[in-house]
Order: sequence, then C-alpha cells, then structure tokens
Amino acid sequence: DDDHADHDHEDDEDHMDDDDHMDDDHALTVTDGSGREITLDSPAERVLCVQDNCTDLTSDLGIVPVAMHRGDGWGSFAAYYGEGAAAIPVLGDRMSVEEVAQYEPDLIIGRVGEEEVRDALEIVAPVYLVDIGGVETLKEGWIDVGLLTGREDEAAAAVARFEANVGGLAALLPDGAVDTRVAVGFGDTNWMIWDSSSFCRFLHAEGAGTCVFPDQGVSEWGSPDSEFSWEFILEVDPEVWVMITWPGSARKDTVTAEVWLQTTAHREGRVCEEDSAGSFGHGLLMLQWAYQCYLNAGWPDLYDYPGDLSVWLPAGR
Repeated sequence: DDDHADHDHEDDEDHMDDDDHMDDDHALTVTDGSGREITLDSPAERVLCVQDNCTDLTSDLGIVPVAMHRGDGWGSFAAYYGEGAAAIPVLGDRMSVEEVAQYEPDLIIGRVGEEEVRDALEIVAPVYLVDIGGVETLKEGWIDVGLLTGREDEAAAAVARFEANVGGLAALLPDGAVDTRVAVGFGDTNWMIWDSSSFCRFLHAEGAGTCVFPDQGVSEWGSPDSEFSWEFILEVDPEVWVMITWPGSARKDTVTAEVWLQTTAHREGRVCEEDSAGSFGHGLLMLQWAYQCYLNAGWPDLYDYPGDLSVWLPAGR
C-alpha cells in the first residue's frame, strides 16, 4: 500500500509539473521600452492608458481602453475615438492608485520616462512603458502590446500600414528635400525652438528635411530644448516651420515679430500648424499625421493635407 501511495504521489507531482509547464508555455512575456520584462498569464482584456501615446496605440490595434489619461483636445483620444470617446472614463489630473484600481485593468500602458508612475501603479496591474524615442521603438511597442492583448495580427497590420503610408509619401519627395531647413517651435508668451528628437530624426531618415536648433543642453524631459531666440531664427532662416499649437497658443497669423515675417517659411507660406501640443511624435498614427502636415506645408503642390487624424485610422474606425 505504501508503494502504491508513493506511486500516486509521484504521479501527482508529475502532473503538477506538467501543469506548470503548460502555464509557462501559455504565458505572454515581452520586454518593454524601459528594459523591464512583462509577463501575463493570458491576453489582457482591460487596458488602461496613463499617457497620450497609449491612445494612439490602442486605437491602431482596435482596443477601447477602460479609462484614459485626460480629456482635452490636443493630441488626445477624441481625435482617435470620435464620438465614442465621450463614453470612455477620463482619469483625473492627480491620478491616484485608488482611482486606477477601480477600473480593474489587467494591463496599464504608459511611456518611458514615467518610471515613477509605473512603480506606483504596478501593484494594480502590469505596466508596459512604450519607448517613444524613435520609429523603431514605437513599432516594437505596437508589436509587444499586440502580443500582450492577443492582437498580434492587428499589430502587424498597423506596422505594415505605417510603412506603406510613409513609403508612399516618400516616393513623391523632390530631389534635395533632405536639405530643407526645418524649425519645430511652439509658444504662447514664452517661445521655444525644439529639436523634437523623434520627429526630426524621422524626417531626416526619410530624406524629407533637416531640423535646425541651437547648441543646447539636455532638458529635464530628456531631449535638447532651448529658450526661443529670434536671433537664431534669423541666422538659420527656416524654409518650413512646424508650429506646435494648442488652444491659446501662438499661431502663424498671430506672430508679429519682424524676424518671423522675414523668414522664408513665413514669406512662402510654408507653415504647418500641428495641433497636438507636442504629442505628435508619441505614436505611429500621430507621427504619420504630423508628417503629412509637414509635407503639405513644404510642397503643397505634391501633398494634400488630410485635415484630421482620421485619414490614418484603420478602416471602419
């Protein structure tokens, strides 16, 4: 009897080992943009967004978040979800662990640079941080979240759409476009010239232009910024200006500085008002939209401007 009991116990242990192995086989594991490994036992069904890049991603993959980070218009979820955005809860400005927990998410999406938010919220659910530093890291974020949500096909299709759209736009670029001097600026009373790292690198890699900005240190946000200088603008004379705008900000027809009026960009009307308050490099959809805006400002006879983000959304959104 003891031998029989031992045999049954061994069978039970073997069976438990098999179950553990099966669980491992079905686990979903990725490494996020911050280098941290994220593992889910099953695809996430309740996704919560704590940064603007997340709504760009979720809409591209056909996911409706259980809650989102804010409700105003610039670069925010209303552009992605249209009338349906009103039905999606908005997190408060002073987001708390308790507030997030009430939505019972099984995956939270933020962005690299928000590690403190991740550290606070990971007691609620795993937190995936997207690296918004460049096109390739954005693609990796799309593919990873596709895996974690059981939407691998949708993620692959989104990346393929991006590549096809951008390739189609690049095919029309005139010779020498890469040498076009581009300024990315924003302001209300305090103007700045911004390197907008991911967008500027993207433009240059596509052969579409070269951003100009003064020598400067690294800002608290991790990318070079500087106080705006009209002297610098006069020196470099931007040929195309990407003006990041938001409600209440300066716009091309409200700037009265003489130097602005003298720039090639202003004289030739090659100005793109990019109404996202700087979130235009935070996702593949917003990047395509900003790129189209820039191209239309630079070469309006070659590129139509779609007028809104919806042109880039997957069919049926």
